[in-house]
Amino acid sequence: MSQPSTMSPISSGALLLRYIAFLIIGVIVLNVAIMALESYFKQSPGSTGALGLILIWSAASWVGQIWFRREQTRPPSGRAWSVALLCALATLVLQALFVLVIAGFMPGGFASIARYRSSDQVLIAGAFLGIFVLEFLLIRAAISWGARAEEKRAQRLAAKGAV
Repeated sequence: MSQPSTMSPISSGALLLRYIAFLIIGVIVLNVAIMALESYFKQSPGSTGALGLILIWSAASWVGQIWFRREQTRPPSGRAWSVALLCALATLVLQALFVLVIAGFMPGGFASIARYRSSDQVLIAGAFLGIFVLEFLLIRAAISWGARAEEKRAQRLAAKGAV
């Protein structure tokens, strides 16, 4: 079992900033790797949609690890849900920004988004909502998993030190 922390709890804002930084750097690295694969090896990676979910999982589990290292205890459930919600909202904003940037480079620019019929816009909004819920639950699970993995690592190190 972990020892009570003598350090002050890490703020939700600090956790959110670490999550966003990991996510942005991960997206940049992932896109550079994809461009390199396409340029140098003349290979297209195909669909990379699942890589986005893996990137979100990695960023959130890293947040859980940082959280445990700082507080030396697993995150309280209510606070973990609120941090997961903040991270999911940040992810949604980043995804919307990426869509807008891509739309800006498309022929017709932002007008191409407005050309969708209202029924199509409702479907797109519904898809964004469904993706948001999926990512929210994924982030919450990853935070817990990351904290639990870091706790087990700390226990193994403590057991080695006790021997």
